[in-house]
Amino acid sequence: MHIKRRDLLKGAAVSLGASLIPGRTLANQPGEIPTRVLGRTGLEVSVLGYGAMQCSDAAAIRHGLDQGINYIDTADCYMGGRNEKIVGQAISGIRDRLVIATKVHISRESRMRSSVDRSLASLGVDRVDLMQLHGMSSRNQIVRKDVQQIMKAMKEEGKFRFAAVTTHSNQVEVLQAVMEDGFYDTVLVAVNFRSPPRLFEVIEEAAAAGVGIIAMKTQNGGYRNGPLPGLTPHQAALRFVVEKPGVHVAVPGMLSRRMVDENLQAIRGKGGFTDLLRLDAYRADLEGKACSFCSRCLDQCRYGTGGLDAARIATYSEGYRDQRLAAERAAEVASAVRACAECEVCTVDCSQGIDIKEAARRAAQFLA
Repeated sequence: MHIKRRDLLKGAAVSLGASLIPGRTLANQPGEIPTRVLGRTGLEVSVLGYGAMQCSDAAAIRHGLDQGINYIDTADCYMGGRNEKIVGQAISGIRDRLVIATKVHISRESRMRSSVDRSLASLGVDRVDLMQLHGMSSRNQIVRKDVQQIMKAMKEEGKFRFAAVTTHSNQVEVLQAVMEDGFYDTVLVAVNFRSPPRLFEVIEEAAAAGVGIIAMKTQNGGYRNGPLPGLTPHQAALRFVVEKPGVHVAVPGMLSRRMVDENLQAIRGKGGFTDLLRLDAYRADLEGKACSFCSRCLDQCRYGTGGLDAARIATYSEGYRDQRLAAERAAEVASAVRACAECEVCTVDCSQGIDIKEAARRAAQFLA
C-alpha cells in the first residue's frame, strides 16, 4: 500500500517533534559538527560521516575531514579496490583522529583474511576501527559461529577494533539478531524519510541496547528534484535521519567539496515544518523510482527474490547516475536479477510504486 501524503506529513511531524527532546539537537556551537558516542564502542563520532563509496577525489574527502568529519566508510569491493586507496591518500597524516570503517564479505577464512589485509594495505594503516560483514540479510548470518570465530581471531590479531555488520534487506531481523546475539557492535543500516516506522522503532531499541547505529542511503538515491527555497530536499532528508532517536552517525555518499559543504550546512541546522514540505515534494518525485528498503517484496515474491535487487540497481543507475556501480551490483546478484526479469507474472505490489518487472528488465541489461 502506497504511503499517502497526509500520512507522511503526520509521521514526519511526529518524528521532528520527537527530535526536539534533549540530546537530539544538532548544533553544539555555531560552525561545529555535533558528535555522538557510537554505542558500546565508546567511539566519539561526528553525526555526519563520509560515505566514500563513489568518491574518486581524495581532495574532496580531505576537505570534509578538515571541516571536522571524523568518520569515514569505505570497502575493499568499492571501485574495484581503488576506493580504499583514494581514502588512504585522503587520511594520510591524520589517521589518529579518525574512525575508519571498511567491509569484508562472508567467505572462507583465507579469502576473508586476504580482503582484510588488502584493506589495511590500501588504506595505509595498521588497523581499522570497524570491520563490517557486508550485506547481511538474515538472523542465520548474524549468529554463524564459524564466521564469528574468524572475525574474533582477526580482531585479536589487531587488524580491527570492533566487529560490525551492514544490511540492506530484512533489516529489522538483522538488527534484532545483532541485539540478541551480542557479538557485533555496530550496524550500518539503509534508512531514510521513506523507511517504515517499524525500522525506526528497532533502531531506537538497538541503540538503547548499546548497538552503534550508522545510517546510509539517507537521501534515498540522489534523484533530482525541482528547486525549493532554502535547503534542498536532499539536505532535509539527511537532517530528518540524523535527528531520529538512535542514529549515531550518517554516511551519505559525497563526491565533491560542494556535496560536503551542502551536507555540513544541513546538519548544522535544525528541522522544522519547511523540511516537511520539502520532503513531501521529494517523496512525490521519488514515487515509482526509489526503493525504501522496506523488504516487503521478499515476502510477496513466490520465489523469494522480491525485487529489492532490481530496484537497488535502478537506484544506482538512475538515482546515483553511476553505471559502473549498477553493473557491479548486477553482476553480484545476477541469478536474482535474471529470475526476476524472466518471471511471467510478478506478484509483488511495491510499497513505493516501483514497477518491479520493468526495473528487473533494465537491471538485466547490465548482464548482457
